Amino acid sequence: MQHYLLNKKDLNSNYFHFTNKKNLESIKFNGLVPNIGNHAKNIEKTKKVFFIEGLDNLLILFDCWINALYYIPVIPFIYKLGAFFLRYKRFPNIIADNYFNILKVSKLQQKRAFKMLDKVLDCGILLKLDLEENVDFRYDDKDEIKSGGYAKKYLEICGYSKKYSNLDSDIMDKWNMHTLTGHIVDAKKIRICYLENNSSNLRDIFNYCLQNTKIDLKKVCPELYAYLKYKNYKI
Repeated sequence: MQHYLLNKKDLNSNYFHFTNKKNLESIKFNGLVPNIGNHAKNIEKTKKVFFIEGLDNLLILFDCWINALYYIPVIPFIYKLGAFFLRYKRFPNIIADNYFNILKVSKLQQKRAFKMLDKVLDCGILLKLDLEENVDFRYDDKDEIKSGGYAKKYLEICGYSKKYSNLDSDIMDKWNMHTLTGHIVDAKKIRICYLENNSSNLRDIFNYCLQNTKIDLKKVCPELYAYLKYKNYKI
């Protein structure tokens, strides 16, 4: 599998996908196979390969991730029930609101979310995908979660911030893009990203993004900003 040297132009262009290093051998032979992630099994129905456009959107995606992880119960059955009932307008808002309010202030949930992001950064690699519009994906494809019948306020609570998501449209945002349903990304279209110091570790690439982004993280990505303060990053 070929390699790709990242540069500052990548902050706002090209398509990227991150995964655990242990998946690399399988990807070399099979490409990226569409799937439904563990945290999306109860809210998405079709298998796709997810990716972002530009490295700035990697930071935005992590902000959304941290936020969403605050509210995902440890017990899968409770998560499944919540994902089911929140779609229905008759479901009492007070139950959902109290649930979200309790978990939002939970330091245990926050530390759990930070720990999960640490694992992703320390065990991950970034892949550049040479995708073709209307062949591998469509810009006007729908986001299954945004079009799933959830109230806007719950979408926003769980990570679809208005600062980087268009909640007036069901179309996918550039921080949360996906391939056509069931579409495999051929290994020939995948390259392993690395930096000038030859590191391909996702944590190092994350640091590169932080050093070069023009995003006001405190304003646009407050949950990621909280993580950076917790980890004693110089921000």
